[in-house]
Order: sequence, then C-alpha cells, then structure tokens
Amino acid sequence: MRLVDIAKKANVSLGTVDRVVNGRGKVATKTEKVIREIINEFGYVPNLRARSLSSKRKINFAVLVPKPQGEDYWYKILSGIQTAEKAIKEFGINVSEFLYDQDDDILFTELASQILATRFDGVLIAPLFTKEARSLVKSLEKENIPYVFIDSFIEKTNPLCSICLNDFQSGVLAAKLLNYSLFNDDEILAISNLKYAEHFELIQDRSNGFQSFFEAKNHSDRIIHSFEIINPKYEKLASMLEEKLVQFPKIKGIFIDNSKAHWVARFLNENSILNMKLVGFDLIDQNIRYLQNGTIEFILFDYAEKQGEMGIQILFDHVLKKKETTRQINMPIHLVTKENLQGFLT
Repeated sequence: MRLVDIAKKANVSLGTVDRVVNGRGKVATKTEKVIREIINEFGYVPNLRARSLSSKRKINFAVLVPKPQGEDYWYKILSGIQTAEKAIKEFGINVSEFLYDQDDDILFTELASQILATRFDGVLIAPLFTKEARSLVKSLEKENIPYVFIDSFIEKTNPLCSICLNDFQSGVLAAKLLNYSLFNDDEILAISNLKYAEHFELIQDRSNGFQSFFEAKNHSDRIIHSFEIINPKYEKLASMLEEKLVQFPKIKGIFIDNSKAHWVARFLNENSILNMKLVGFDLIDQNIRYLQNGTIEFILFDYAEKQGEMGIQILFDHVLKKKETTRQINMPIHLVTKENLQGFLT
C-alpha cells in the first residue's frame, strides 16, 4: 500500500498522511487515529532506506557506557551495540561511542558535555553515575533529544525506554536458591559491593531482594551475616572473607550482588574451602571457569549483548519509524549451573 492509497481510504490529503507517517506536523487527533488504523489494517511499511537517503544529513546516535575491562559485562553490552550498528548502517545511521571509566565521574561529565555540544539524534546511556546522568538527561529533554537507559534506570526521568534486569527479583531468586541448597542451621554471608559509593545513589535492589526473602516469616530463622565493601580489590575482599569465615564457622553459603563471584571463588580455591554454596551474577569468562570446576554453584544473568542491541534498535525505530515502545523492558533472569552451562555457551 502506498501513501496515496492511505489518503484515498482516509479521505484526506496526501500531505496529511505524510505528516502522520513521518511526524512532520500537527494533525487532528481523530484524523490521525483513522490514518493509523488504516496503516495497521493494511500493513503499510515505510521505505526506510529512501527516507534516510532523502534526508539531507545522516542520523547520528551517541552511546555513553562504561569502558570494557577485558571481555567483561560491558564488553558484551558494547558487542550488542556494535551488532545493531552494523544492521542499520545501510540506512545512514552512525553510532558514536563515548566510553567512561567506572570510577571517573568527571570523565562521564566531560563526555556528556561533548554529546550535548554535538546534538545527536538519540542517546543510549548506562547511567551508573546517577547525579551526573540526571543532569545529562535533563538537558536532552530540554532539547527534545530521545534517550534510552540500559542496565539501570533513574527515577523521575523520561526515557523512551529503560532496559534492565529486575534486580530486586533476581536477589529474591538468589536467596531462594541458597536457602534450598543449605541445611537448616547453615548460615549465609551476603556481600554488597558498594563500588564507587561516593558517586552513586545506590538502590541496592539485588541485596534488598535477597534480604526480603529471609525477612519473610517462614524463612526468618536463617542467620544472615552481611557486609559492605567499597571500592574493592581482590586482596581486600579476600582479607574480609577470611575474617568472616573464622568469626562465623557455620557459614556454608555466600551471596555476592555483582559479577565478582569469581573473586570469592578464587579465595575458596586458594584456601581449599570445600562445600561452600556460592551464588553471583553475570555469565562472564572469569565466572564460567569457576562454574565449570564447581566452585560457583549458581550464576544469574541476563543477555548483556541483547540489552545493547535492543537499545540501539529502539532509538532507530523511534527516529526513523516513529514507532512507540514500552517504557520499561525487564530482561529475563537466566539461571546457570555447571550442569546446564553448555547450553548457554553454544
């Protein structure tokens, strides 16, 4: 179906249909509804390549995410972004990467200023520095520049979409797994990694979800020892683990709320500590090794690559297709053990 056919069916001018399809001007609500119903019924698909070629400038997206450290979680996010970029490049889309260090809020602010100065058509943001990210998106909203959050979200902002794991529920699931893996009198060590806490407004949804499970009446007898570690290095974490396991010898399960389960597993291996149930997050290479040898019992994760890919696709759909999207996408929580690991690697 062509635009002219839609115009005839709706009994409106071709220009009116063009404004609805391309978002180029105001159209009466009732008229727009009629046109969109015809589009949906007959499956009109715009020629995106022609649309992008007919525009007098390229469409530019910015990506503001942490710099990967090896093949880590953010490497996977960036890989998904680059996959999406290749898929849409033929439509004249350019994606510029702005990578910040996770302990450098000043660099985040500098990169945000560069993004604002360039005036991109859309921005994909991992808002780890909450205060600084809030300032950025306030400026984006003022300029009517669409943006998408990945990995987390910020309250009282207006992104096109936030794509992230439901951290609270993943914490609940981690607690349930550990609880059912232990004897009644076994105790648990819960580690919260408050990385760069001086910069972040941490919600700690994973840890809150974990604790909420044991606060329920039928699980409240389980003894949980919690500690928080700020700006951790392996040596600091290992020292604290040694102290806690000596102090509380009945600990038989360990929960850590981030991707550093491999640090805990390394400590357990180096000290020949057996029969400890360990649960953590993110299917990265370091964690996979300890899953394979049985030191890590459970890993919870979402497909990081998919987050990056979806984020760019949503910007593309909005800018070129004028397509609306849901405001919140909760990524599925995947559970990996030694026994089912191979299915996630193929």
